[in-house]
Amino acid sequence: MSTQEVMNLVFSFLGGGLVAGLLEWVRSTRAEARARRAVILSDQLNHLYGPLYFFTSQNAALFELSRSFHAAYSAVYVDQKFSDDPHTQASLDKDTLQTLSLANQYIETVKNNNERISELLISAYSYIDPGDAEVFRQFFIDHVRLRTEFDRDGKLLTPRMIYNRIGDISFMRPSFMERIQKQFEAKKGELAKYSN
Repeated sequence: MSTQEVMNLVFSFLGGGLVAGLLEWVRSTRAEARARRAVILSDQLNHLYGPLYFFTSQNAALFELSRSFHAAYSAVYVDQKFSDDPHTQASLDKDTLQTLSLANQYIETVKNNNERISELLISAYSYIDPGDAEVFRQFFIDHVRLRTEFDRDGKLLTPRMIYNRIGDISFMRPSFMERIQKQFEAKKGELAKYSN
C-alpha cells in the first residue's frame, strides 16, 4: 500500500468518526435543550400558570353564577308587578335581599381568589413570561385599588368624580382570564410534545 493510500484511509476513517461525533454532539445538545425546556415548562405550570388557571377558571364560573342570580332577580322581582299589601312587600324585601346577598357572596369568593392570585404572583414572579408582565401588572393594580378604594361593606371611598376620572376597577379583566387560559393550554401542549 502506498503512503497516499494509507493517508486516504486514515483521513477517511478520522473524517467518518469526526462526522459521527459531531452528529452525536448535535443530537445530545438538542436532547439537553428539550429536557431543560420541559423542566422550565413543568415548573411554570406547577408553580404559576396551573394555579392561576385554577383560580381564574373558578372566578369565571363565579362571575357567571352571579350574573345568573342578577338575571333571575330581574326576571322574578324587577320585571313583575306585585301587590302593595304589607305582608307581600315584606316577603319580597326579604327574598330580594337574600337573593342579592347570595349573588354578592359569590363575588366575595372571587375577591378571596384574587387575594390568593396576588400572593401567587408575588411569590412565583420568576416563572412569569415577560410577555405576560403587563397583563399581570394590570391585575395587581386593580386588586390593590379594590382593597384601597372600597370599604368592607363595598362602599366606594374615592369621591365619584375622582373615580370617574381615574377609571373603573375590575374584579378581574377578561383579558387576564383569557391570557391565563391561553398560556396554560399552550404550555401544557408544548410540554406534552416533549414528553413523547
